[in-house]
Amino acid sequence: MVKLSESWRPVRDFWRTGKAGFALFLISLFVLVYGSIALDYETTRGWKGHESVQNVLDDISTFIPVGAALVGMIVGGIDLIMLLSDWYLNRQEKRIRAAEAVAKAEGKAEGKAEVYREIAAWHARRTDAEKRGEEFTEPPPGVTQNGSE
Repeated sequence: MVKLSESWRPVRDFWRTGKAGFALFLISLFVLVYGSIALDYETTRGWKGHESVQNVLDDISTFIPVGAALVGMIVGGIDLIMLLSDWYLNRQEKRIRAAEAVAKAEGKAEGKAEVYREIAAWHARRTDAEKRGEEFTEPPPGVTQNGSE
């Protein structure tokens, strides 16, 4: 299998298990930042007590769905990237396995052809020696002598 670099493995594992916490953190962060901006705006216009608090809370409550939509787009984008990454890695792994299977099959066929060539060459040497009337003591290919390899 194609391995991810070890530095990305914890990030991917976290994303699979801690995505909801990350989304809630982002929403809280966006609301906090937007709330501080709304609070700053009300203080620069002149703080009017209860009315200013209501304006800030009204602005924040209006922003919460927008912040959630932004977070949804961010989380969805990361999910899409992870999905495409997993798809690509699986596709690449399938191609590697197919190529290994083909190479193994070709290797077997090549090995068989090599054995047949060795046997044919041995047979040719044997028949040449017989034609010349010489004794041929070479063992056939693949047969060991004296238990050696």
